[in-house]
Amino acid sequence: MNHKIIARQGAAKECFICGTENEGGLHAAFYELDNKKVVCVFTAKDIHGGHPGILHGGVICSILDETAGRAMTVLAPENTGALTVQLDTTFKEMVPTNVELTAAGWVEEIREKVYIARSEIYLRDGTVAASARGVYYRLKGRTTDDPYHKVYPQKLDRFEIDIPE
Repeated sequence: MNHKIIARQGAAKECFICGTENEGGLHAAFYELDNKKVVCVFTAKDIHGGHPGILHGGVICSILDETAGRAMTVLAPENTGALTVQLDTTFKEMVPTNVELTAAGWVEEIREKVYIARSEIYLRDGTVAASARGVYYRLKGRTTDDPYHKVYPQKLDRFEIDIPE
């Protein structure tokens, strides 16, 4: 189903997932949608593979973690980050490299100090390839002047995206 993109989230320079200057990173882009989800768009390279043409399970976990972790910013923009407390992951299908794919994350429950979020990685046909449920400690008002960890705004480069419901 097509969803309107409300905003593109920022990126750090050296982050493995979103880093704009990390040569070995995924260079993933994150978007906030009209349905209060966050979508990650990424194309993993062969260097991210565990086997030829297949994305490494640790990279899959990282994508799911980052996507779920960013979901809180849609509901509470004052949250400038989160620390992962727990991440339970289920692998359902092999995730290919060298193909543009999407992941979606959303908040399931908000508590005083933590929130619970879910995320899924979708194959091109909409099949859920992997999913996760995470518990995240909410960081409020935390910023950094470190140029490699600071989050920089990114230009909005698309206006809608198709993700499964």
